[in-house]
Amino acid sequence: MLSAIITWLSSTAGKTVAKWSVVMATAAAIYWRIYESGRNAEKAAEAQRDATATEKRKTIDEKVDRMPDAAVRDQLARWVRKDV
Repeated sequence: MLSAIITWLSSTAGKTVAKWSVVMATAAAIYWRIYESGRNAEKAAEAQRDATATEKRKTIDEKVDRMPDAAVRDQLARWVRKDV
């Protein structure tokens, strides 16, 4: 069985198939590297957005903590509908 495969690969058709297989495998590997690079870049960008949002949330929380209770109620009243 192995000798039949080696014989076929050493024929003209076998060499052509082997060469094209290498070309296709190389192209697939290159595509995969580009795909993963883009995926990793998006993950990094998402992590940066999350860090920015967390920092903004902390800043707002600190600001609210420093506000008097009446001012907090006034701010929250802006978000409540009056028609109910």
